[in-house]
Amino acid sequence: MENISFRLPDYEVIIHIKVSEFSKHLEKEIELLTATYALHDSTENQGYKDYHWEFNNWEDAVSAGESLKHLAKNPNLIMLKVKSNCNPVLKPIFHKA
Repeated sequence: MENISFRLPDYEVIIHIKVSEFSKHLEKEIELLTATYALHDSTENQGYKDYHWEFNNWEDAVSAGESLKHLAKNPNLIMLKVKSNCNPVLKPIFHKA
């Protein structure tokens, strides 16, 4: 049996969206805005899709979150969060939760 290890990125930006006929524009906008980010994971399940981008440092993750926060106005965007998985002192930043 193969031993599979899953490691969370040290710093990440997470977006969850509700997938519908109305979310296609949002998905395209997310893809365009994040083209230069390192996508760590993306899944689609039961009408929802999530994206996780990884960053080398907290400042870059926060900056990326800031550049995406205007998307929070879209009703199909459920959550936009910047988070550190390596430093408990750094509290998550929710632009929409």
